[in-house]
Amino acid sequence: MSFKIKTFLYGASMLAGFSSIASAAPLVSATVSDAATVSVRGERSSLLATAHDNGAIDDALVLTHAQVVLKRPAAQQAALDKLVADQLNKNSPSFHKWLTPADLKSFGPDAADVAKVTTWLQSHGLTVNRVSPSGMMVDISGPASGLRAAFHTELHSVTLPNGEAHIANTTDLAVPAALEPVLRGATLSNFFPKPNFHRVSPKFTFPAGNTLFYAVTPPDFATIYNLNPLFSGNNLFGRRVAGAGVRVAVVEQTLILRPDFERFRKAFGLSTAAGKLVFSNPGNCINPGYTGDEAEAAIDAEYAFSSAPDAVIEEAACAGGTLGFGVETALQNLVEEGTTASVLSISYGGPEQELGLTFEMGWANLVEEGAAEGLSIIVSSGDSGSAANEENRTNGLGVNGLSTTPYDTAVGGTDFLDTSLGQNTKYWSRKNGAGHSSALSYIPETPWENGCAGSVIYRYLGFADAIASCNSSTSPKGKDLGEQQNIGGTGGQSVLFEKPGWQSAPGVPNDGVRDQPDVSLFAANGVWNHFYVICMSDPNEGGSPCNYGIPADTLGNAYGGTSVSAPEPAFAGIEALVVQTHDGARQGNPAPRLYQIATAQYTLPLLVQQCNSNLGNKIGTSCVFNDVTTGNNASSCLAGTIDCFTNSESTNGIGTMRASTYSDSIDAFPTTTGYDLATGLGSLNVTNLLYNY
Repeated sequence: MSFKIKTFLYGASMLAGFSSIASAAPLVSATVSDAATVSVRGERSSLLATAHDNGAIDDALVLTHAQVVLKRPAAQQAALDKLVADQLNKNSPSFHKWLTPADLKSFGPDAADVAKVTTWLQSHGLTVNRVSPSGMMVDISGPASGLRAAFHTELHSVTLPNGEAHIANTTDLAVPAALEPVLRGATLSNFFPKPNFHRVSPKFTFPAGNTLFYAVTPPDFATIYNLNPLFSGNNLFGRRVAGAGVRVAVVEQTLILRPDFERFRKAFGLSTAAGKLVFSNPGNCINPGYTGDEAEAAIDAEYAFSSAPDAVIEEAACAGGTLGFGVETALQNLVEEGTTASVLSISYGGPEQELGLTFEMGWANLVEEGAAEGLSIIVSSGDSGSAANEENRTNGLGVNGLSTTPYDTAVGGTDFLDTSLGQNTKYWSRKNGAGHSSALSYIPETPWENGCAGSVIYRYLGFADAIASCNSSTSPKGKDLGEQQNIGGTGGQSVLFEKPGWQSAPGVPNDGVRDQPDVSLFAANGVWNHFYVICMSDPNEGGSPCNYGIPADTLGNAYGGTSVSAPEPAFAGIEALVVQTHDGARQGNPAPRLYQIATAQYTLPLLVQQCNSNLGNKIGTSCVFNDVTTGNNASSCLAGTIDCFTNSESTNGIGTMRASTYSDSIDAFPTTTGYDLATGLGSLNVTNLLYNY
């Protein structure tokens, strides 16, 4: 079952502004009783459909840091929605008048109602660890028996097909009817979002003699996406633009090794930059230490720095809990307790269908609060192509539940077309220059798609269509098809959020829902011999020595994924440059401005023609967006499952995902002129973006 959350962004309000908001009136009037309850729908994860149920967990097992999500009174929610819209409207008196964390309490529930919720929780033997400063979330811990009783649900141990063990509520929740006006529900499963990165994994055999990898380093990124005029000072601003005076917080649940960051900046020619790395545990949260997500955090810090080498990069990390997501804890503390950062980077993701509606509501609230404070929150769109889940090809179409709110900018992934076109030498030097640079210019792009349904891949292999490709073990051209990888830059349509008013530009579907990504940048993990190079040497977490002169060590530090393209090189750092050019003032969610700029570009026929990514090094010099028009982010699927189209060629039971947005004969989702659900508005010429911002 899908759920549609009423649009938050443009709610009607009779209130003139946040300064005149009256405190919320109490909404809980009846006696709180567990004998009279109401159901909380949408709390069973879609993952349960394929999970093995191991039975109920022990009543005495203590579960930590579950999040109880509250509701705003209607007037408060409407006022906040209107304010967030007005803050980005240059004609409004509220334009760029940002809230402080202390202001958020005015938009929250009445304190007496919150107290009734906490008293009810404690009556079930649950510990209230804290109430968030805005009053919108309550962090609790306690025995499974108490959580079962309070929320009238079953808590089981389950195992996913890939062997992952989880705790999950196997039935929807119920809460006291008296608390329903203020209480949304609780997150009682730990199907947490995962980092969006992938180690390099070339899967296809290329023509004889093509043995070179063309890796993307920070200097290459600066060349391809035109950051060098900003870094050199040879620009219309008349000064170096590299993020000076701006702080970017990468939101994590692990630490990284500082020496790795320093090795990275030295190896790639960034040693003289003014920026630095700092560490924090927002809100004095529990330090997570070093975890299996360390490669993600290293990617985030190093590539945020590569795009904004004069900025302060803050590793803001919190531990989670049995039922607590550390990244959410860190985000909450940054937003509700205050931060000096202007840009937040989030590199995690999970399909909307898997995370639960209460989690989504709580997350969307935090992102809206951050937007109201002027924070630019950049989230990777995900790595599962058009599919809901990269590991399970039975759950249909889907998008990342962390990037689908109307208050963040969702960034997807591209790959380069040069290898498939036989044009490596046109765009890359065979010798490395300073900082291991080798890119010569902008390079034609296609959606990052590693699967058999990707049109660039199946045509390269000699197939006429995706279904023939996905049901064959050999290719007509004799090339090795390799393993089918259902990974690539995620794009598609939300099943939760309605389309915000600002999401309008040529090509944006008239579908009434939040579409993503908003923009895309290179994110591939090696299928066409292109990837990013990082430094993560911790052997305890699968790291490799950062000896870039040794091929095996270089490949051990070779990664791709939208966690690289979105928060780090593409947007958190780039948004820091935007902030610098506006005298260090916070800019809020950049997405609305991106669509305004794109509308101007894509309604001019000359720019539509000159800004086609296929032009490569001949692309127009006035483009802000490089319009990606070749390829798709199509995903394969198993016959008989949701959104899966099959035909007589599906001899091995594999089809391709289709959507009603397009004809049944078109795999979801193709690139088109202007906006599309594969790459959004396209990739960026960063210098031109800043000139037009």
